[in-house]
Amino acid sequence: GAPLPARPDAGLARLLTLLHTALGVSTYKAAAARTVALPPLDPAGRAMAERLYTDGLAEFFVRAGLPYPPGTRFEGETVEAASGGSAPPSGPGRALVAFGGGKDSHVALAIAEAAGDEATPCSVVMSDAVARAIQATAPGPVTILRRSLDPKLLALTDAFTGHVPITAINALVLTIYARLTGHRRVVFANERSADEPTMALGGGVAANHQDSKSSGFERLLAGAVRAADPSAPVPFSALRAYSELWIARAFVGSRGADDPLARFTSCNRNFRLAGDARARWCGACAKCAFTALLLSPYLTREAHEAAFGGDFLDRPALQPFFEQLAGLTENKPWDCVGTIGEVRATLWRLSRDGPWAGSAAVQGLVPRVLAEADEAALARAWAEGLSEAPAPLVPPAYAEAARAL
Repeated sequence: GAPLPARPDAGLARLLTLLHTALGVSTYKAAAARTVALPPLDPAGRAMAERLYTDGLAEFFVRAGLPYPPGTRFEGETVEAASGGSAPPSGPGRALVAFGGGKDSHVALAIAEAAGDEATPCSVVMSDAVARAIQATAPGPVTILRRSLDPKLLALTDAFTGHVPITAINALVLTIYARLTGHRRVVFANERSADEPTMALGGGVAANHQDSKSSGFERLLAGAVRAADPSAPVPFSALRAYSELWIARAFVGSRGADDPLARFTSCNRNFRLAGDARARWCGACAKCAFTALLLSPYLTREAHEAAFGGDFLDRPALQPFFEQLAGLTENKPWDCVGTIGEVRATLWRLSRDGPWAGSAAVQGLVPRVLAEADEAALARAWAEGLSEAPAPLVPPAYAEAARAL
């Protein structure tokens, strides 16, 4: 439904080049070439691209058994950044809010609305089934943008497969759509917890499943969009100042008559398998374990079981994931989960009193957590998790709206 010009102007053409570069990771990882020939990019765009093909693909390299850091050599012309143009107005207007159906998406949407924007949830999907599942989690209509892979890529039988930095792709898709439709802001729900690496590889090298959700990549993306097209909205995360602990509290505390607990989901497995809106939680993955744990301090057992379809803190299939999330195994799950510190602090908090002290997760893990961190350190981690950190890309109205939650 976006009005497409017969010929893109210079700014739009540069944004499309950034998107083309980001989409290229899906093709690149089929063979993991040692040399990448980038299209003409300004220095900011080139910095973003080089991170996408290295840190952004860290999980792919590690899990495929390939060298990491990869030592990739980048070729291609470096051009000057765009000049002229004016940034979108800074006052209230229309905002696209990236929406995936989880607690973070709901909180970011609430912040955008409280900041005075006309907020539209928006998702980039690859199937109608996933589109239906996401729509079922939302409080209103979701704008659905579709992408697909080249069929020739899917037909390859001797190729590497694995994780790609999908948030970078989605951010550029939403930025271009916003540019075409006159939206003033592109809002994401990436929290500061995404900065913690998934796995330490030694020698100061780490791999992060969530690199394209991290604050470091967000800064590179913002610089690339500004340099490519000063008139385009710069994507930012409304939750960058906060941890998953804070977001869980805000999600439960901001529930109104239209309660998102009855329909939200963070379980990627269900989206991957079928996009079945009726089966919101598989009950056997890291995202189910993490979400259930982080929300438990703010929910009664009855509300917890109604939201998740059972008592997840006692579920045997989830106990290994709780152990990984608490940093009691070799590395965290390769998934979009919070920090080891906030998981440990939540387990400790649940052990002190209340309905969860006797649960399998708390009873099984808190003694092991206390062997590595004393109660004072866990109390500090809990308090720090509920605090605000600097987030320079967040507009003042959004920062004020978040503090009011």
